[in-house]
Amino acid sequence: MCDTFICPPTHSKSGNWIFGKNSDREPNEIQLIKKHPRRNNANGKQKCTYIEVEHSQETLATILSQPFQMWGAEMGMNEKGVTIGNEAVFTKFSFTNDNNGLTGMDMLRLALESCSNAKESLEKIITLNEKYGQNANGGFRERFFYHNSFLIADSNEAYILETAGKFWAMEKVKTFRAISNGLSIGSKYDDIHPEAITYAQNKSWTKKNQTFHFANSFSAFWMPKLARCDIRKKYSENHQLNKFGIEDAFTTLRTHHTNTSFKPQNSNTGSVCMHANGILCPHQTTSSMVAEIRKDRPSTLWLTGSSSPCLSIFKPFYFQSTVFFENEDHWLNWEKFHRQAIHDYQNAHHEIEHLRREKEMGWIKADSFIMEHQEYEKLPHLSLNAIEESEKILHHLNSIKYSNHSSFLYRHFWNKQNSNLSPLKS
Repeated sequence: MCDTFICPPTHSKSGNWIFGKNSDREPNEIQLIKKHPRRNNANGKQKCTYIEVEHSQETLATILSQPFQMWGAEMGMNEKGVTIGNEAVFTKFSFTNDNNGLTGMDMLRLALESCSNAKESLEKIITLNEKYGQNANGGFRERFFYHNSFLIADSNEAYILETAGKFWAMEKVKTFRAISNGLSIGSKYDDIHPEAITYAQNKSWTKKNQTFHFANSFSAFWMPKLARCDIRKKYSENHQLNKFGIEDAFTTLRTHHTNTSFKPQNSNTGSVCMHANGILCPHQTTSSMVAEIRKDRPSTLWLTGSSSPCLSIFKPFYFQSTVFFENEDHWLNWEKFHRQAIHDYQNAHHEIEHLRREKEMGWIKADSFIMEHQEYEKLPHLSLNAIEESEKILHHLNSIKYSNHSSFLYRHFWNKQNSNLSPLKS
């Protein structure tokens, strides 16, 4: 489960595209923040998560938020400012479950490594899907097969691409737009697979005498409802403002399904900031990203590299940055706090909110100042300072003794998760 949104320059405070995504995965799946430099693929091949594919001989540099066991990534940006996030979507097509295709995360990274703009990336993913398909397990310990939708942006334009098997529909973004875990493109698409309509008519998924609706024709019935994807999509889009800023993007990704006193043990799949608590909500937000995509200045990636953005800190990263979380320690150290905080949420959330707000706002102002004055040599220092300050906050948070106000079933769920987490650290 995930949520992704895009705010166009006409709606943002800075006049730049603002992109946001929560990556909702299994609770014990570590997500790394990695910078991959340009590289040479002499043979034009690339081994992805399961299969080898044709790939660019010269790749572009990327910054990715990447599940530790996957070749692909949940979200990221390349050196040209192309930014992509993917979503699991549930369709009427089945899988053979033999891992002879690409994950959506594979396609995302392949596009970022080989494409200089959003339109090229859109076309690349369409080609990859038609050539290799998506018959690939996207889960960690679970077997989780799904089709994908993508939000693809650069400094000039953005697109939504949604797939169902080999079929697809595309929409060019014109206003604030969000996608979640269900097909959302209806009858107002900008382009579509040339055989999609005929196929749906032959399957009686749509009638020949009615206006074709991509989502209605290809969506599965139950999974989008269980995932509450429409609710989360509305939450993301309803948090838009006339002048949307980076701090508003943080707030959107920290949104829960209730405005009353929130408790993670009562969470459900209707929260943009998702908290795992059992069978009905087995996944949670394991990493979050906000991107400000600039035309003539460096773009900024704000990444948590940790679970639950409501209990995390967004830190700025740049292609000029020198420090990234290439191993598991950062995520695991924050997870130590997270797994105590969820049992004493109100107190823990109050403590981190008190500490992080001033820091995040200060980094946002510093980022804007550096960009305005084109003092780009200061970007690595700002990023390093933010990491160091967030680690000081984490040290303080981990020094606090938290109570446990959770129910027996919630404690049992997390005890099981905790018993399976330590072997991951190598």
